[in-house]
Amino acid sequence: DLIYCVAPLQVLMVEGLRKRGAAAKADTPTKATASKVTPPALETTESKYRKVLTRTITGFWIIVFFTGIILSDHAISGLFTISLQVLVFKEITALRYVAAKEKNLKYFRLLNWFFLLASLFYYYGKQAIKILPLAQFSILSRSHLAISFGLYCIGFILFILTLQPGLYKYQFGHLTWTLMTLLLFVVQANFMISNIYTGLIWFLLPCAVIVCNDIMAYFCGFFLGHKFFERPLMTLSPNKTWEGFIGATFWTLLFAFFFSSFLSSFEWMVCPKGDTAPFMPLHCPRDPIFDLQAYYLPADVSAVTMPLLGPSWDHVTVRPIQLHALVIALFGSLIAPFGGFYASGIKRAYKVKDFNNLFPGHGGVTDRTDCQYIMGFFMYVYLHTFVLPESYEADDLLRALLLLSLPEQQIVYQKLGDAIAAAKLNITASI
Repeated sequence: DLIYCVAPLQVLMVEGLRKRGAAAKADTPTKATASKVTPPALETTESKYRKVLTRTITGFWIIVFFTGIILSDHAISGLFTISLQVLVFKEITALRYVAAKEKNLKYFRLLNWFFLLASLFYYYGKQAIKILPLAQFSILSRSHLAISFGLYCIGFILFILTLQPGLYKYQFGHLTWTLMTLLLFVVQANFMISNIYTGLIWFLLPCAVIVCNDIMAYFCGFFLGHKFFERPLMTLSPNKTWEGFIGATFWTLLFAFFFSSFLSSFEWMVCPKGDTAPFMPLHCPRDPIFDLQAYYLPADVSAVTMPLLGPSWDHVTVRPIQLHALVIALFGSLIAPFGGFYASGIKRAYKVKDFNNLFPGHGGVTDRTDCQYIMGFFMYVYLHTFVLPESYEADDLLRALLLLSLPEQQIVYQKLGDAIAAAKLNITASI
């Protein structure tokens, strides 16, 4: 009886060993297939370098395209910025479209785009109307503010009329989402367009600073990431590293210092657009901020530099724009990246990797420009606070003059006439 019980077990054990041996033999690569087997670690490394190559090629063509925009005309650069506003707005609002579709919300997209178009009309409508040659459009220019307010009222009323029972909380949340998107992207981009017409250098330099910081953060993080600091830079972006952040700051400061000097040698970059016709060369009196100036070192510093480097090292000769560029680079390295963290938070909340797949290896327009808007806003504030002299509009000056008494107006008239005559004499003498 014992033999009859053990025999089947022996058969099962032998069969199991035979199958295990066959499986092991199948897993062992033969000479013909050994070269095709790639270790997982090697596959990961190849995948990483393939992504780097894709990002590099795409980034190169983005820079080439952007350079062409800059070299074309200020108006083209402005239209390019407006198109970015529209594309970013589309990508941001599209994140909530699926949920809105599931809730069967009426006029969801219509309201989104109405608020966007109303905002664009408020910021750019008056300038667009002035370009139109027909006289009947002049009334639109005079009534621009009233029309903008009317559009706001229409949007506000339409939103109230589309409220649906049971969806109030979601709809008010979405209205806040739309208004915040307009504030953070459309409103801030308006300051970038103002920078363009003040001088292309005030648009290109901050944009280039962000691009440089992004590139160097990626490569410093790629090659040095987690080798000195184990913790990620931000939990919102686990791929961001301290090594990338610190390395990018150093290279961005260096880049901004020399790139600003390079740009200041071109009139196309430093001259305001003014009333110059489109696609025409620019000429303007050169601002001293773009010329070389000597800055004398403190006595304690020169006491060290002169014995080591020579007697001429009691001062340094740089352009003032280069010193401003260091401040711009610091903001672009320390503060502007939080625009990217904000975008990362949105992607984490909606469980998406990128806002779009327009640019291979980079994502969508929002993924590429998330830091640019706060940077452009900063550039406008810094430019009008610390760089440009205080300026006044002609209409504001005229209104102030009309408030003066008649004798005071006559004094201003006489002095203004003398100043204009002297300016004409200087122009004639220079010719």
